[in-house]
Amino acid sequence: MSAPKYSIIPKPQKYEAIDGTFTVTPNTAVLCVPEFKNAGMYLSEFLRTKKDASDGAIKFNKDDSLKSEGYRLKISSDGITITASDARGAFYGAVTLKIIIMQGKQADGKAVLNGADIYDYPEYEFRSGMLDESRHFFGADAVKRLLDSMAMVKLNKFHWHLSDDQGFRIESEKFPRLNEIGSKRKDEYLVPSGALAAVSELKITGGEYCHYYKKSEIREIVEYAQKLCIDIIPEIDMPGHTVALLASYKELSCMKGEYEVNYKNGIMEDILCAGQPETYEFLEKLLQEICELFPYKYFHIGGDEALFGHKIWEKDCPVCQAEIKKNSLKNGAELQELFISRINKILNGFGKTCIEWNDGVGEKTDENIICQYWTLRGPMWLKKEMGKRKFIISPVTHFYFDYSYAHTPLKKTYSYVPPKFGDNDSVLGFEFEMWTEWITEESAVQFSVYPRIFAVAELAWTRGSIRNYKDFYKRLDFFKAYMRSKNINYSRLEKRKLAIRNRSGYNLGKFGPEYKYNEKIKETE
Repeated sequence: MSAPKYSIIPKPQKYEAIDGTFTVTPNTAVLCVPEFKNAGMYLSEFLRTKKDASDGAIKFNKDDSLKSEGYRLKISSDGITITASDARGAFYGAVTLKIIIMQGKQADGKAVLNGADIYDYPEYEFRSGMLDESRHFFGADAVKRLLDSMAMVKLNKFHWHLSDDQGFRIESEKFPRLNEIGSKRKDEYLVPSGALAAVSELKITGGEYCHYYKKSEIREIVEYAQKLCIDIIPEIDMPGHTVALLASYKELSCMKGEYEVNYKNGIMEDILCAGQPETYEFLEKLLQEICELFPYKYFHIGGDEALFGHKIWEKDCPVCQAEIKKNSLKNGAELQELFISRINKILNGFGKTCIEWNDGVGEKTDENIICQYWTLRGPMWLKKEMGKRKFIISPVTHFYFDYSYAHTPLKKTYSYVPPKFGDNDSVLGFEFEMWTEWITEESAVQFSVYPRIFAVAELAWTRGSIRNYKDFYKRLDFFKAYMRSKNINYSRLEKRKLAIRNRSGYNLGKFGPEYKYNEKIKETE
């Protein structure tokens, strides 16, 4: 009888347990072709392989016939082989083997592995997670820890939200006031509004808050991510969500008034002036400076929740009114399309492909801009857009981890079915979102992300016909044990029946009832 299978997330496309075992020791050599050196180093560092290793070998081989990012992993009494067509496939094979080794029978620094023949590849090419550090800042070490976890579940993109109304978080040598003014607000904790205004736990004063990443730190994080086969996608939000920019350079605004970096939550009407050439000249220089830090294909330009600002363009700003008339536009929405098209052209010139949130995408939006679908517009709009542009799917109802587990339990995330229209293949992949208006420290980020990250990862990697929630939840047990060993503050409230309801529906971080109840559960473990 073949040995039982190991718990792997995301689930491999094909996994056959076979007879035989192989024992991995620090003396097991890791041999790879030069192209797969990164994967070999990842595995060697985990195994702490000795230079004079001689107890059999883990071999990396190249086979161009395998799918991109795919791999074949075979464990037998003769040894272990990982075969791939590209470096990323080799790396993901190494990741799977690492997970298996951690589950092997351990004794005297050795791990006995059951035989396995695994053929695996991703269902979607874009597998991503987003962290908002404009609202709250967590630092390089926290980002690296998140990247480590993303790599273990084969996510390959990290969307980094680095500018918004509440702060600008990248060092700029060309525009230093972005850091002197735009990276600072007068209170760490945001003032709640709307349904959250009545939540007394959020009415806390934390004092002046000033953070941003030095360019040297960004380069270090980019290099770290590269070794984990993760591309970093920066987001500089525009034309709305720009109060931090306007507070730094008021000449970019329509009204040229005084602005203060926002310390409240909610949607602001303040917006960049889309009618003056100076705005585009400024943004071109800034975007060039930022693009130089991120050697990847994609750049996120936001574009969301600018509707209130359209009213300023239409009624209050004569420069924007003139621009609307000059270009025979109907309204502010069409002026935003023109604005985004100009920014898209700038970024295309820097070799970048733009991504924009769906509520900023209109009929005249450049078709080479990728639409990130999150909410507000329903299936009929989506159906109209399908076929003429590419999509990233990030439904607020399932993938927004700033919502409570009562609102978005693990099974709800796992059960998401993306919209499909005929044979359309325009969906690039999935992304989870970690907004941080109320998430103030790394432990609260971890509580929000884990274990829901595992669900998104499996949706993005594993084909639907072999996914099953009960099977997934059983495999999750190993990863829970792993997270405990690494002191990752994962949520024990992943089921709705265990979650604690609150009026807002948001995950309120360390101030929220779910987080507090989770701490009590941890004390009993």
